[in-house]
Amino acid sequence: MAKAKNGALLKKGDVVNDTYEVQCFIGKGAFGEVYRVKHKFMGMQVLKVLQDDYVENTDLETVTNEARILSSLTHSNIVRVFETNTFNAQGKSRYFITMGFVSGESLAQLMAREISLSVKVSLSIQIAVLQGLSEVHKQDPPIIHRDISPDNILLSYDTEKPRALLSDFGLAQSVDQMSGIADAAGKYLYFAPECFWGAYLPASDVFSAGIVLYRMLTGSFPWNYDFDGLTDDDRDSVSTMIIKGRKTEPSPPSTYNDACSKNLDRITLKAINKELEGRYCNAGEFLDDLVAEQMNNVVVEKTQDKTQEQIDILYY
Repeated sequence: MAKAKNGALLKKGDVVNDTYEVQCFIGKGAFGEVYRVKHKFMGMQVLKVLQDDYVENTDLETVTNEARILSSLTHSNIVRVFETNTFNAQGKSRYFITMGFVSGESLAQLMAREISLSVKVSLSIQIAVLQGLSEVHKQDPPIIHRDISPDNILLSYDTEKPRALLSDFGLAQSVDQMSGIADAAGKYLYFAPECFWGAYLPASDVFSAGIVLYRMLTGSFPWNYDFDGLTDDDRDSVSTMIIKGRKTEPSPPSTYNDACSKNLDRITLKAINKELEGRYCNAGEFLDDLVAEQMNNVVVEKTQDKTQEQIDILYY
């Protein structure tokens, strides 16, 4: 396989392991190159070729074991993992993972256009994400995502109602060792406090998901950070600045979005509590509270519609 003109390892028309025909190069992430491919029998998929640095710095046995478990899960809010394997290219053995192809965009792309989302849309997306996340947290032992952010939440537009799916479980294990200042800052902003010390728990995923919810509701992060003047040589300073920035208490989402109820404020702030004992232990607990809040919103909307209907009758 000759290298593509864009510098990618694979080019359109290349076939991997006599099974995957490359359709196009999607892009390059911290863990490797991403391609849209056509499986010989199963249609469109995504193939991710892990870069050498990632392979050298990552516990691949853990990644492949978790991928094997995920391949057996068919939850509608999890991007399906199909295979982990190797192929030979340019005289080297390359590791790859194949996943389901999602026709749509990432939550990051949506938020780049919209900045903040309505409470109704935010709850719908967050509940879908937590439904998928709670499924993997129930595994024995629990599977931890490690890198929940708007980039890893995909919105499928294949159906009438958009569907949110969580992608890239476990791939973030060692990305921070290889990324530059911008990538590190972007990732660390969603880190739970304990992650900076190498501890990853289901509650760590809750914290990251809580940051995502806060951003959807408000268009901003719960804390302010100052990364001005940092260079790639100052990567270790990113975590220090984030820890320092979080010494203040975050404002409730309703400070920025008056459509947020006091209960939604409570739920969101509990999810991003810096102390483990004050946070939801897992995605299931977070999900239960958000589902109840969503039901309350539905009741309020119906009541408001009924009231408006009565007004219309009175005046018309």
